[in-house]
Amino acid sequence: MMIRNWRDFKYEVAELFFGHEMDEAFREGQDSGAEYATRKMSFAVRNLDISDLTKTQKIGHKVSMDALMAAKREIGIRLGVKP
Repeated sequence: MMIRNWRDFKYEVAELFFGHEMDEAFREGQDSGAEYATRKMSFAVRNLDISDLTKTQKIGHKVSMDALMAAKREIGIRLGVKP
């Protein structure tokens, strides 16, 4: 621990004692955010009314559904939960 700025001393002490826990909490927050975003987007794409879409839009919709399902599987594997 090298003090560069005494005003930041409390943060350096916290990093020294709780650095590992803060890094772990940050990673868990990232994982939770990714899972939430994927679920939210998946819900929105799944509930889209595709009857009014053109053929090209329907193809894009199918591709986006496939990409979201792959992302959900990857997040589930990474977090150790069932998608």
